Amino acid sequence: MMDWTDRHCRYFHRLLSRHARLYTEMVTTGALLRGDAERHLRFDPSEHPVALQLGGSEPDELAQAARLANVRATTRSI
Repeated sequence: MMDWTDRHCRYFHRLLSRHARLYTEMVTTGALLRGDAERHLRFDPSEHPVALQLGGSEPDELAQAARLANVRATTRSI
């Protein structure tokens, strides 16, 4: 859901349910690997639990983007 489930949408959905898993908008591998990864991987604590949706067609880039998100999650508790 590109350009739809942004942080404002997730905040609203969190108000509807405290226990539902929320999903990010679709983030492409290029946006994470060559763009502003910090912006795409920044989550407010109220959004948790939240799942990152990655989009791409190159397996190596998908793996690299997943590792980047995982490192961010373990070091900053996303």
